[in-house]
Amino acid sequence: MKFIESVFDKLRRHPKRIVFPEGTEPRVLRAAARFVKLKLGAPVVLGARAEIEKVALAEGVSLDHVGVIDPATASDLDIFVQRLEKLKRYRDLGPKAAHEIMAQPNYFAAMMVQYGQADGLVTGAAETASSTLRPLIQLIKPAPNVSTISSCMMLDLSNKRYGERGVMFFADCAVIPDPNVEQLAGIAVETGKIVRQLTGQKPRVAMLSFSTKASSTSGWRS
Repeated sequence: MKFIESVFDKLRRHPKRIVFPEGTEPRVLRAAARFVKLKLGAPVVLGARAEIEKVALAEGVSLDHVGVIDPATASDLDIFVQRLEKLKRYRDLGPKAAHEIMAQPNYFAAMMVQYGQADGLVTGAAETASSTLRPLIQLIKPAPNVSTISSCMMLDLSNKRYGERGVMFFADCAVIPDPNVEQLAGIAVETGKIVRQLTGQKPRVAMLSFSTKASSTSGWRS
């Protein structure tokens, strides 16, 4: 069984609610519809309902069993605003500015994940990395005993000689460009946990330079 198929198999046994903030993006709507078709869980797309339905019609995408929430008119908006205003970073914003922030789909989606209304979110189809990461870092608390927030990517290679039958995980420095020793160790440990969880295999960890022969002007060079 291919790696991604094993992930799908797990999701069919334990379906998840996934929120897609970029609800008016054609690719996102197609992905949400496929998520339903594969019986992986319940997708929720964010955005103005009329615009989402217009894009879905143009793309020939069915919204059956796809939840649609407009953050600007959602029943949870006021509750989310109150929770936002309790955070130190946003305490002095005022209600109007807090409403404007929480009406943004990426912030609304992050709050949904933080308070258990979604198990995860998928974003970045059209948004920049900074606009997608900022709400996640600011609104979603790290898991217990985790002090370093990082990112990682998974590669499922056609050449199965590499990694674990072609599967490799790379934890990069997109979130922490210049990590210290403790942060590097934390990134390695947490990535290993993800590997164990998704593959069931004992992880093998190697530390690599992200820059070779001055390919980057910052960070380490090999």
